Amino acid sequence: MIVDHPVFKSTKSFGLYAILWILTMGIHFYIMYGFYGQSIAIALTDSLVFNLLYALFGLSLWFAVGFTKPTKTNLFNVIFNHITSLAIIILIWISLGSYIAKSIIDNDDYQYFLTDTIPWRIISAVFLYSIIVLIYYLIMYYRDLQDRYQNELELKETIVEGELNLLKSQINPHFLFNSLNSISSLTTSDGEKAREMIVKLSDFLRYTVSKDDLRFTELGKEIENVIRYLEIEKVRFGKKVQFEFRLSGECQEKMIPVMILQPLYENAVKHGVYESVETVFIRTECIMQKDHLHIIIKNNFDGDSSKKGAGIGLKNIRDRLKLIYKHDQLLKTTKTENEFIVELFIPYKVGNEKI
Repeated sequence: MIVDHPVFKSTKSFGLYAILWILTMGIHFYIMYGFYGQSIAIALTDSLVFNLLYALFGLSLWFAVGFTKPTKTNLFNVIFNHITSLAIIILIWISLGSYIAKSIIDNDDYQYFLTDTIPWRIISAVFLYSIIVLIYYLIMYYRDLQDRYQNELELKETIVEGELNLLKSQINPHFLFNSLNSISSLTTSDGEKAREMIVKLSDFLRYTVSKDDLRFTELGKEIENVIRYLEIEKVRFGKKVQFEFRLSGECQEKMIPVMILQPLYENAVKHGVYESVETVFIRTECIMQKDHLHIIIKNNFDGDSSKKGAGIGLKNIRDRLKLIYKHDQLLKTTKTENEFIVELFIPYKVGNEKI
């Protein structure tokens, strides 16, 4: 409980509490010396005794406030508890303070002075109690807001995590279906190519599984896995699939979302290679911008035979980028008569962040 106390939370907060009470003692001393004409020794002693005692009571009030948080249903109880607490504190404070002060100051005039000043001491006690309790309630309210905000952040992160996992999980079944379909076709026509394709597929899936718990990976590693995928398709289509990558070393070290590029190459193969009678070139280029990577992927296609897809892969990428970067303009597509261009604008990320 002491660790949770705002005064003992840090050296700075304890020092601030001490400074405030030193200022209060100074005001108390000035009133005693300047207005009541008490000697410096008496004014200083009275100020130290009564304010140090109240400072200790002020520390204990944190626990009383902690057990009396006001709500609509118990507001009357809270008020009653504070009135009772205030009465007890005033009684103990004045009795104990007077006893200690009288023990230190052996002066008959001061004895009468203590009795005469009880009313304004009670008023000051009520004022100090109100200020301390109000500050403690404000601190508790602020902490509750912080906890609520943190809980909302964690909830949002959990929701985003679930959505990202769902979007990522849509990639593998789609790709596996295409790959297994290709292997099935090759087993009857070319067993050697089918075995080669199975080995490459195994390497591809090994990468996918190893990265399953990450949100980001280096562009270079992602491209390596894309090349595995294209080589798998090249086993089936041969020279009909050609690809080229122009990536600087600096580009390859930048972080991008895991498996964010995979659906783009699947689309290039599905809508370009599958339906074309000519060679399809898939070209990838990465340009370093001020605060983001500009990744450009182009592929030609047969304009007469290319089928219109449902756009699930592109939607998947848009959704993931929006969830991760909180921006919905990070994917741009351009379609000409016989070329399809996809541009990604990936803000710089550092470190392998978990989903």
